[in-house]
Amino acid sequence: MKFLINRMVQIVIICTISCSFSFAQDSLKTVYLGEVIISSDTITDQDYQLTADQLLEANRKLNVAKRGNFAWEPVIDGFTDGQITVAIDGMRVFGGCTDKMDPATSYLEPVNLQKLQVLHAADAQQYGTSLGGAINAEMRYPTLGNPLSLGVQTAYSSNTNGTDTNVFLEKSYKKIGFRYSGAYRQHQSYTDGNGNLVPHTQYRKQNHTFTTLFQQNESTQWTGLFMFDEGRDIGYPALPMDVSSATAYMGNLGFKKKFNDSFFSTLTAKVYYNSITHIMDDTQRENVAMHMDMPGKSQTGGVWTTLEHTSSKHQFKLKGDVYINTLFADMTMYSPTGGVNMYLQTWGDIQRNSAAIFIEDVWQLDPRLKWKNSLRLEAVSTNLTSDLARMQFEILGYSINGPESDLGGDFSSLFLYQLDKKWSASFGGSYTQRFGTASELYGFYLFNARDQYDYIGNPNLENEKATSFTFDLNYKKGVWNVGARARKTYIKDYIVGIVDENLDAMTPGALGVKEYQNVDNAQSSHFELYGSTKFTNWLGYRLSAVVENGYIDALHSPMPYMRPFTLKQDVRVLIKKVTIGGQYEYSSGMSSPSTILGEAETSSYHLVNLYVDYNLPLRKGNLQFDIAINNVFNTYYIDPFAWNSIPNMGRNIKAGINYKF
Repeated sequence: MKFLINRMVQIVIICTISCSFSFAQDSLKTVYLGEVIISSDTITDQDYQLTADQLLEANRKLNVAKRGNFAWEPVIDGFTDGQITVAIDGMRVFGGCTDKMDPATSYLEPVNLQKLQVLHAADAQQYGTSLGGAINAEMRYPTLGNPLSLGVQTAYSSNTNGTDTNVFLEKSYKKIGFRYSGAYRQHQSYTDGNGNLVPHTQYRKQNHTFTTLFQQNESTQWTGLFMFDEGRDIGYPALPMDVSSATAYMGNLGFKKKFNDSFFSTLTAKVYYNSITHIMDDTQRENVAMHMDMPGKSQTGGVWTTLEHTSSKHQFKLKGDVYINTLFADMTMYSPTGGVNMYLQTWGDIQRNSAAIFIEDVWQLDPRLKWKNSLRLEAVSTNLTSDLARMQFEILGYSINGPESDLGGDFSSLFLYQLDKKWSASFGGSYTQRFGTASELYGFYLFNARDQYDYIGNPNLENEKATSFTFDLNYKKGVWNVGARARKTYIKDYIVGIVDENLDAMTPGALGVKEYQNVDNAQSSHFELYGSTKFTNWLGYRLSAVVENGYIDALHSPMPYMRPFTLKQDVRVLIKKVTIGGQYEYSSGMSSPSTILGEAETSSYHLVNLYVDYNLPLRKGNLQFDIAINNVFNTYYIDPFAWNSIPNMGRNIKAGINYKF
């Protein structure tokens, strides 16, 4: 299978080169079937009852790693954590947990979102330096001229005896508008396909977001955002600890101005700040030999500005961004005998300063051919800012005399070619140098429950370097939209934990200590097919098939987070006011796991979901009734990326009612 995958990717890329160039296209365009939207980056009010995790999982451009029923970690083409970038309303956001229990996307709610985009290559670089790509969450702002709109949704889930409720209220005038949106969710632990309770999968969450837009004049616009998100009593069955609270505050002020008689047509700028406090403990766990807690905090402030120029031949963009991120986390182990407690700082007052410049140009070479080039240069300095943090880390033999500074970034070049009215294609390559994360540089005995090792950082890490080649081919005619995408990535100085036999573990039960090191070489392949069509005015169909493969030479091991063959199909039927849909998913299971990094084999599975929506137009507004049966046949299955083989939820019946005007 590995050989076949590699050959497929190589053949596709070689064919592309021989066929010359290509045309970029958004492979996830919105497709309308009557009133039914079957695929889009745009978030509709039908998505509000989903969680942000479920929205990510449904997106064919990425996958998720699960540690429980909350805060799933996004994975793009096999890359995750510091290898991808997450931007929320233009803000860089970093989680406050050393164990990656709170990816930035866990603080989102669909009711607040306008778009949730998964971006690659040049489109991703403007948001940060990353190997895998970027997730860009655009928040929803009021629409001027809309006098008043209100929406309320609530749903009940049988498996978790849980509820999901959200509300939005929007009021605007000619020049100014306001929008409030909020959500509250509470779920108890779920049962798997065998009817067994999976303990510690419960959670509660609330989110409140205010946005405003002020149109000063025809050319000048101001925006503002404030968001509060709080999770409580969040269980993580794959980990030895849970989360008593995870709280986020985010705010920004944006400015946009258009120019009529200037070289640059548009100036956009934003200043922002966000703060996350994450409290992890094991007080709800049974039979714990030594209780401990691990609070963590992340604070990020930044500013960016973008200038755009458009002419008959060029679309040019220049962006500068600066941010400062501070991290602190510590751990206290409480003596069961009343003796002296153990204390250490797992993130000891880490501060990262970053300044970057991004340049992009799209050159119209002829009516059918474009050449898109982009460059991002980023300078960072990372430091331990307290004497205690420095002295603690110097125990490992390092001398911390000041900040570690480095220069990295990305370069991407892409040809976009419109072969004819139906066929389009793109081909290009990129080179990326990404910096080590705070944990990879200065983490201090961070326990990884997946491979059962304590991890320590290494401030002497080289940047991870990746060269990628991508190819997209798309056919679109009438209601048919079919395409393929391939990506091959070669990585040097791959960052991974290596066992250090000279150190003893700090966490009770840990197998030992791993230190982050650079190893040569690694490579990964990604190949996918997708398509959608509308057979009639009332019947639509969508399909996607993905397979990935990767290998780390130095470890003689597959790369982690390589997606086994996965097939998804979705059919929807619209009959007057009733929409009936079915989803089918097949996974071949994880047959080549990276066992050295904690992955395990999983079995293949078939999964079927059904749903029915009924719309009832009222004199004012619209009432909608929804019922969905997820995992219809109560299949017992384990997601290929699930940590420590935690099974997924069994059959769940979800019934909801929505009203909006």
